[in-house]
Order: sequence, then C-alpha cells, then structure tokens
Amino acid sequence: MTDKRIFLGMPGYGKQTQAAGRALWRACADMNRVYVSQQVGSLLASNFNQLWCEALNLVNEGKRVDYFAMLHDDIGAEDGWLDSLIAELEAQELDVLQVVVPIKDSRGMTSMALHKEGDNWMPHCRLSMRDVFELPETFTSDDLGRKLLLNTGCWVCKFNIEWAKRVHFEINDRIVFNRSCLRYQAQTEPEDWGFSRQLHEVGQGPTSHLPPLKIGATRKVKIIHQGEVIVGNDSPWGSQWFDVEATATSPVPGAFPYEVTGWLRAEEGKYLAELASGKRVLEIGSYCGLSTICLARTAEHVTAVDYFDGRATPVPQETRSMFDANIARYGLTNVEVCYPNETLPLAEYDLAFIDGAHDADSVAADADRAISVLATDGLLVFHDYHKITDPGVTQVVDAIVANGGTLVSVHESLAVVKPPALIPLEV
Repeated sequence: MTDKRIFLGMPGYGKQTQAAGRALWRACADMNRVYVSQQVGSLLASNFNQLWCEALNLVNEGKRVDYFAMLHDDIGAEDGWLDSLIAELEAQELDVLQVVVPIKDSRGMTSMALHKEGDNWMPHCRLSMRDVFELPETFTSDDLGRKLLLNTGCWVCKFNIEWAKRVHFEINDRIVFNRSCLRYQAQTEPEDWGFSRQLHEVGQGPTSHLPPLKIGATRKVKIIHQGEVIVGNDSPWGSQWFDVEATATSPVPGAFPYEVTGWLRAEEGKYLAELASGKRVLEIGSYCGLSTICLARTAEHVTAVDYFDGRATPVPQETRSMFDANIARYGLTNVEVCYPNETLPLAEYDLAFIDGAHDADSVAADADRAISVLATDGLLVFHDYHKITDPGVTQVVDAIVANGGTLVSVHESLAVVKPPALIPLEV
C-alpha cells in the first residue's frame, strides 16, 4: 500500500479536540502520501461536500487519490489508525468501511442505523454498542438483513471518481402531520444516512453500469468520541440494550435477549442455542422465558415446564404473562407450556435443560423426570453447576457422574451430562 495516495478530510465546527488533532496528523505511518484538509463552518453538509470536491478536483487535475477518508474533529484514534482501517477494508474486500462510533451520552447508542424500505425519514432502528458486539468485528448489511446506514465520524472508501462524482452530502428536513397523535412533527434525514442510501444505489438506475458498492462497519479500530462525556467503542456498554424507541427486540439475528429478566449469562445462552439446534427440548424452570428464547430459536420444539409463580426466586410473583409476552415478542411458535403436574406433550426429548429450584432434592427430582423421557442419545444440561450459592446443583451432577454418568462438558456454569442409562454397554 506504500504507493497509494489518500485524501484525509476533517470537517468540524471549530472545536477540535486534542485527541482528534493528533489522530489527524498521525493517521498513517507515512503521512507524505496523505493529502490533509480541514473544513470548518456551521453548515455541516457543506463542510463534507467541500472536502469531497477537493478530492474530486485533485483527480480531475490528474493527481492520484486511491482512498478518501474522513475524521470528525471530536474523534480521537490511535496512531496509524488509517493504515489499520485501509488494511481491513482490503482484507474484507469492501469499498466503504466505517468505524463504529457511539453517540456522546449514556445510552450506548451509535449513529449507525438500518434502512426501512420505502421510508427515508425514519430508519428501522439504530444500532447500539451491545448490538455491535453481537456482530462480527467487521460486519455488513448481510449480517443484519437490512441496508446499513453509516455514520461519517471515521471512515474510508476506495475513491473511484466514476461513482464519487454522482454522490453528495445533504441534510433533508420536512414537517409532517402525525394523525395518530394529531400533532405536527419535524423530521430529518441526516447527511450520513442520505449519503449511505446513495452508496447503496450505486450500480442501480443511472449508475447501473457500475458494480454495486460493498459497505461495512468495524470496531477493529479503537476510537474515543469526546464531548461533555468521553465514550469509546472498545466494549459493549450503555443503558439501552437496543433501540427501544424503534423496535421491540435487537435487530441482530440471534442476539442475546438481555431485556428479559433472568440469571442466564449471554455466553451460556449462545451455548444453549448450539446444543438445542434441531432438537426436541425439555426445559424445567422457565421463569420469564430468557433460556426458553435461547433454546427455541434453534430447536425443533421446546416444552417449557414451570409453575409460573416465581417460587425459589428472590421475588415470587405471577410470571406466566411475562413469559407469554416475551415468547410472542420474539415470534417463537415452537414453544409449548406445561405445568409440573401435567403430562408432557412429547414422549421423548433429545435435550433437557434443568434450571428449576436449586436445592438438591428438587434438582434430583427434575433430573429423574427428564431422564425418564430422554432419547437414547439424549443429554441433560444443568444451570449453575459449581456455583457456591447453589450447592444442590453441583451435588446432583456429581452424584450422576459418580453413578456412571459422563460429564460431557462444562461451559461457564452449564454442565452437560450423559446419564448412566444412556451410556452404551460394552459387548
């Protein structure tokens, strides 16, 4: 990449942070191949367009511009960040790559969003930092099932004048009358989302002779976004698990349902989903449906067994209504509820997840019931194994193993066990 030329622009309102200034002038190991330009003014989209025009004019004058990059004047990044970003752009075979940048407040939301077809004024939802960490380190629209709308805080693209001269930045505003609440409302299409939509249109209509652009976002480059508070992109954080104002669940397929009450950890939920894939699952102890959702997303069928009165929890209460609402919100139709005194709907199960009352007698009784309906090669999964506060679980699991069972694996506090009766006899 040593012979490639880069145009690096910094738009802003004249309040450049120290971290942003350093990131601008130490973006690459070799800054001699970087055109650096700053544009300050109160009209943000105009600042962007003037930087974009500078790059277009350089090419028009016969100069070489292989990449265009932009860094806002309130974003700091480590030395050499642009080298890393371009390397990732090339490694992933992308045309445009944006760094994940959170908004400067406590919610943990980003300015990235997902496009809603037929509506340029309201996106499907924004992405949160917790959403982002459910995705690959570098991700695209394909990982989300919707067009990704980028933020322009820190990004790079392969600068091809054939499509670059056809796009621009603009902020669109309008006023609409909302009949549902009988009020006028102001709506805005931000310059970054409008620009993203134009990028997605390359290769269609007037630009149909051009190949479609491959667009992605990454958290591979670490940044800080500085205002009254300083926020970063190096961990999942924030008071909002996902954009609760726009959607009922995370837009990331298979994301852990953090908003559902329960004690299952995210890594445990993902492991349960792997174990349940394509299987008939018996769940003993469902509470509000956290583990049920994780199991049912991949399982053929889940029988959820619970009293639904919160017994053996810190706050006993009716939980069936919360369970039903959570299952419905995730659109799961393969879950069947069964109370402990009722006959199980299936005669045989491939997997049994045991997470009811944690005293030894209750765990043993639940294990016996599960074993009685387990398929020949079926497995038991116990939650809270080796947890000091719940010794009953460990006691029962260890007893099963001592009596001829096999401890197949332990993942965090999940113990996967093959019961003695299901171990093939040597012949």
